[in-house]
Amino acid sequence: MKIECTDNKTFRLTDNEHFLGKLAYENLFSYRAEITLTNSDHYDIRSIGFFGTSIGITKNETEIANLKMNWKGQIVMTFQDGQEFVFKAKGVFHNKYIIENKEGEELIRFDPKFNWGKFNYNYEISYDKKPQDILFVLLGVYAANY
Repeated sequence: MKIECTDNKTFRLTDNEHFLGKLAYENLFSYRAEITLTNSDHYDIRSIGFFGTSIGITKNETEIANLKMNWKGQIVMTFQDGQEFVFKAKGVFHNKYIIENKEGEELIRFDPKFNWGKFNYNYEISYDKKPQDILFVLLGVYAANY
């Protein structure tokens, strides 16, 4: 799988050139975004609270997940069904990202590649077991950009 940034605010997820979904920011300097999947599902992402310390993900105005940064600089992804995952930087220079479950098992790796010509990031996504939830992968890209 890979993520390509098309216009500095839209990220397209593909697997062997097959389109799976996209993450589109409202504008370049906003945390507000929308995720669209191939099955026409739309998810809204926006900051919550006065200081915007938490990010809410909604579908049809119903919150399905939220993202919060902890004191270690990691982003905790909590879904409404109680599942919790941690998004964190790895590597000597913290230049790669991973998503782990509660047990510390690595589920997905994001390897950012900076494109100097377009001045944006593309991501190579690797995993041991292919993720079935495309929303989960695109939330990982949102967390990497955050």
